[in-house]
Amino acid sequence: MRFLSVLFFALVSLAELSARERYTINEAWRFAQGSPYGAFLPAADDSAWPTVDVPHTWNAQDADDDEPGFYRGPAWYRKRFFLSGDAVSGQVYLCFEGVNQTACVYVNGHFAGRHAGGYTRFAVDITPFVFVGENLVAVEADNRHDPDMPPLSADFTFFGGIYRDVSLLLTHKVHIAPTDMGSSGVCLSTPRVSAQSAEVDVRTLVANRSDRTARLRVEHRIFAPDGSEAARAGCPLVVEPGQVAEPVCRGIRIADPQLWDLDAPNLYRVLTRIVAEDGSELDCVSSSLGLRWFSFDPDKGFFLNGRPRKLVGTCRHQDYEGRGWALTDAMHERDIRLLKRMGGNFLRISHYPQDPVVLEMCDRLGILASVEIPVVNAVTESDAFLDNSVRMAREMIRQDFNHPSVIIWAYMNEVLLRPPYKDPAQLAVYYKAVERVARALEEAVRAEDPSRYTMMAYHNAPDAYAAAGLTRIPMIQGWNLYQGWYEKDITRFEKILDRLHAEYPDKVLMVTEYGADVDQRVHSFAPEQFDFSQEYGLVYHRHYLREIMRRPFVAGSSVWNLNSFYSEPRADAVPHVNLKGLTGLDREPKDTYLFYKARLAGPQLLIGNRCWLNRGGADDGRGRCTQPVPVFTDRSSVTLFHNGRKLATKQTEDGVAMFDVPFVDGENRLVATAGTLIDALTVDFRLMKASPRGFSELCVMLGSPRYFDDRAAGTAWIPEQPYTPGSWGYVGGRPLRREGTGWLGSAADIKGTDCNALFQTQRVGIEQFRADVPDGTYSVYFHWAELDTEDKREALAYNLGADDAGTRYRGRRFDVVVNGSRLLQDFSIAEEAGFARALVRKAEVVVRDGQGIRIDFLPVEGEPVLNAIRIYRNH
Repeated sequence: MRFLSVLFFALVSLAELSARERYTINEAWRFAQGSPYGAFLPAADDSAWPTVDVPHTWNAQDADDDEPGFYRGPAWYRKRFFLSGDAVSGQVYLCFEGVNQTACVYVNGHFAGRHAGGYTRFAVDITPFVFVGENLVAVEADNRHDPDMPPLSADFTFFGGIYRDVSLLLTHKVHIAPTDMGSSGVCLSTPRVSAQSAEVDVRTLVANRSDRTARLRVEHRIFAPDGSEAARAGCPLVVEPGQVAEPVCRGIRIADPQLWDLDAPNLYRVLTRIVAEDGSELDCVSSSLGLRWFSFDPDKGFFLNGRPRKLVGTCRHQDYEGRGWALTDAMHERDIRLLKRMGGNFLRISHYPQDPVVLEMCDRLGILASVEIPVVNAVTESDAFLDNSVRMAREMIRQDFNHPSVIIWAYMNEVLLRPPYKDPAQLAVYYKAVERVARALEEAVRAEDPSRYTMMAYHNAPDAYAAAGLTRIPMIQGWNLYQGWYEKDITRFEKILDRLHAEYPDKVLMVTEYGADVDQRVHSFAPEQFDFSQEYGLVYHRHYLREIMRRPFVAGSSVWNLNSFYSEPRADAVPHVNLKGLTGLDREPKDTYLFYKARLAGPQLLIGNRCWLNRGGADDGRGRCTQPVPVFTDRSSVTLFHNGRKLATKQTEDGVAMFDVPFVDGENRLVATAGTLIDALTVDFRLMKASPRGFSELCVMLGSPRYFDDRAAGTAWIPEQPYTPGSWGYVGGRPLRREGTGWLGSAADIKGTDCNALFQTQRVGIEQFRADVPDGTYSVYFHWAELDTEDKREALAYNLGADDAGTRYRGRRFDVVVNGSRLLQDFSIAEEAGFARALVRKAEVVVRDGQGIRIDFLPVEGEPVLNAIRIYRNH
């Protein structure tokens, strides 16, 4: 250990030969949840604390378990680092990219700084507190609810921790300061850009922390995308001890600029140097520069460099499966590549500023972006809330000002979704408070950056937003619309678009959110609203994209969401997760992602259902099972081959061609062709035979037309069917439907399983289940969950009235009789397992004399139910 410390010390000493050094210190932090006594003191004993690496969150597990809620409170991080004499003789900063949600920083026992807000960067000057050799930084991070700190509530999990990188920044005493609200200290603006020439203004924050007057020269060299020098400028500067100067070099001209565009994201590089009288370099900062101009028109949409461009893309949350918000740079980078490969040209970074590499990737790949602060759902009627919101907006703009990809600053999302009052008089007063916050934010954003547009995102309550005076404030109206998901009639989507354009003909309109929850494991050939199937997701997105593209006044749209993300209060098909992502939490592309890729990124040819890993179906009596398969393409027609035989040639509609494929048991090879394009997919299909001959396994979901891919067990679950002699199926009963909406099954979080969809549907009042299987020994697995509730569930505001509050439990007992023998008597699911908890009973059944399996469900109290059944032949 001593050798490693000395080696690190030597490496830092060598690094200090440069004018500026910055490196991460992410590894080997000590961590303790709660508030250990004296945690900020160097003498505190942290030897028993777990060692963690940053990025880190303490909620990666407890926000995704069966227990409601997750830890929101303080926690401590401690890290030892080493500095050389050269480093200590200069200026030393600790730079944090994200700590949720407040951070108090201590160095060698001294309080060094505090930052409030979990999504913007900040730098702490620790020079007065460090010395040569080993130093200690201690950080208290706290993600508890604060009524004066946005966000107050939201449909995403507020993960606590130091969940982005931490760096040491070592500079000369005279340097470009990182203390302007976490910005780089260099601000680039382009007041005039055309195809013929461009002008660049550069503002630099120069700090003199020495004890003598600094006579300097500030130099700017601009390099073209090919590395050649395009322009240079400079100016003399005198900075007194302890002062900060902000020289602005205006009108740096670039002739024949290579414009930054979606298809050619040309980036210049600006090298800003601070040079002493003797010619030595004191500091140097490199900044990317993109030269472009843009505008929005209420009727014609968006224009970039004079060309009309329809903005089509997604929103993005910063979650990943099993990691919460604690992602590496490479994981953030991959997300933006996923968007680009899909053909998306717009990213709504929601609902908060994200890791710096996100916008860096947008700059590099040619993706336009909006960025917003996390004022979500509601506001607090306090000056402190207003002040914190305005400060967050200023931090966001100063930190991300230089990115050419940014065209919109946004500052409110669905802010009337959860008003704290129902009384009309109180609500009117609250509306005035919301309007006050909105106008203050609009004024602050426009003052910080007059060159970009402002936007607010509303949910589908236009009358309420108009009554609150919010629809006229921003330059762009963003509308989050979910007709066909939270609302029944999907055609109301286009009707509300036309209504809004007619009511606000002078306002730019964007569809800032739309989406349907999709579980990759769920399929249905009778798709319906709120069934979480891949197929309904495709129906939904085809409709929305078609209507968006038809309307030139819709400047752009962003699917909610690029990736599924954590939302701890949610249940649905996967608990604690909002499933609207075009990719999963693990970034597995869903069919909806393939659809957009075919429509936007051409030329493309992609066979769908690629992530249906365990696929099966009932034998039609001829040794096959015919099921539809989508093929996505930008071509006009597609030909599909199955096991070497041509099935058909189909015309595409909205980028999709549908084929009926006669799957056989075992391997099925699909090959699609469209001109010179070709794609192939192999499906290992499990044919569940309707005939007694050759029977091996039957896995059936009751009360449901859905298929379920149980990836953990490698099991293919298929829909129910009524019993017919010589086959299998149910007798009697009805599918469970939600009260008030009629939607399929329950939205309860089923405890004790990762297969919610398997237990959220059931056949109520079932009389029998029969399977005419051959003689032999079988294992029969009964799957139950009591979906009626002892207590009414609280509705989630985010589901806009689409929640399942549950049917009041009135008692349920029944007998289960198998082939005339009583297996379960007076059986109560609730007494055995409780409510909304998975219960599986396995029974061995010997079939003889051609009797097959007959299961009778005999009511004692209430109605018998069955959620799913698996019959497996042992021998």
